[in-house]
Amino acid sequence: MSVAYTAAPSRVRTISHAGLLVVALGSLDIGLEQSLVLPALPALARHYESSLIATSWIVTGFLLSTVVAAPLLGRLGDMFGRRRLLLVALGAFTLGGLVCALSSSIGLVIAGRILQGFGSATGALMLGILREAMPGERLTRSIGLVIGGVSAGGAIGSVLSGLLVDHVSAPSVFWFLAGLSLALMLGTLAFLPETPTLTSVRIDVVGAAFLAGGLATLLLAISKGNDWGWTSASILGLFAAAAVLLAVLVLVELRVRQPLVDLALVAKRPFANANVCAFAAGYSFFVVLIVVPQIAAMPTLSGYGFGYSTTRTGLLLVPMAVVALASAWAAGAIVDRVGPRFLMAVGSGVGVASYVLAALAHGGAAELAVVTTGVGVTFGFTLTGIACVVIRRADRDKTSVASGVNGVLRTTGSAIATAGAAALITGAGHVGPFPAEAGYTRAFWMGAIACAFGVVAAALLPGRGEAPAA
Repeated sequence: MSVAYTAAPSRVRTISHAGLLVVALGSLDIGLEQSLVLPALPALARHYESSLIATSWIVTGFLLSTVVAAPLLGRLGDMFGRRRLLLVALGAFTLGGLVCALSSSIGLVIAGRILQGFGSATGALMLGILREAMPGERLTRSIGLVIGGVSAGGAIGSVLSGLLVDHVSAPSVFWFLAGLSLALMLGTLAFLPETPTLTSVRIDVVGAAFLAGGLATLLLAISKGNDWGWTSASILGLFAAAAVLLAVLVLVELRVRQPLVDLALVAKRPFANANVCAFAAGYSFFVVLIVVPQIAAMPTLSGYGFGYSTTRTGLLLVPMAVVALASAWAAGAIVDRVGPRFLMAVGSGVGVASYVLAALAHGGAAELAVVTTGVGVTFGFTLTGIACVVIRRADRDKTSVASGVNGVLRTTGSAIATAGAAALITGAGHVGPFPAEAGYTRAFWMGAIACAFGVVAAALLPGRGEAPAA
């Protein structure tokens, strides 16, 4: 489908302080869309009377639609103007939040979260706006602002989730998210500039369908493997179908003139290197976000749970978010001196140590606070280093789509971690009425392996002085 569109001026005005505030709050919203729900998962499971696997799809469905939305809306932003598509993304956040808040079944909540996932393209779109409007010497600090805003959203959401769930209701988290996104739409209209547009576009609907179908089938196979049997015809068929759909996706993307997932931004250096690192970072970060709230909320009668309320569970995650914010800010300030490779290696190395500690000792809040703090360093360092490589090496007319493609790999890792952690915990069976502790331990070991892969993958990123200034 091709559409003619009049090109906008080649330059845009510099973002005002009010505009930067909107970007910061938009980044905060991205963090809140994820963090506000995570501590509430046990309460949401009770509220909707759903299983761990079903409840995990509140997160998995969000991440799945994020995978499709990031390149799709990123590409449309490069074509039609990033502010226009930012408004669309924020609208998805708002409408999806309303669907979740008004739902009475877990199925409708998952549907609302899938709709909200399309709002996650705001990150790539805001980075594209910053690339056009910020002078080179301020760009890396602005990237740190976006990553840091996401991290700050994690800190605030961890506490706010508990307050909303414990003192209002479990669905109140969705009312809050809908209201915040609506306010950000108004701020975007008032304070953010539009960016240049391309003159001719082709929307790759077929590619989007194969991408969504392939990943949804893969994640369904992972999440249902224990229930249906890993060697059953149904699970093997799902894995085979996922492989076929993703293979067809590659063939389609090689043939279309303007692909949804530009394979040149997947396989070409340095984007291929950054994408490998993004997958490892996405997987390693989400393991702790899924596992820690489950342990914290589990009754003490289980022998390993803390019996925490949602508020106390959120407080347990605050150190991670605060440290991630500080790490992202510091990484943005020093990346030109140390290089993205150093940031990825150090961040992933801290993640390895954190997850090994979690696998060996997770019987107290102090141990888990240390673990989540270490993973916060992993998040801030790795994602800032990766983002700097992608933003600086992409052509200006492909900035958002390059960020979106990188986000696909990162979010795919996160989605697989979410489904995989739930599968490991469920597959370990039960001791009495409670999930066996071994399942949580296995999930932590998988996080350590992912971070170790990140250490190795760091060698693929540019070192100091190898990433050119914007």
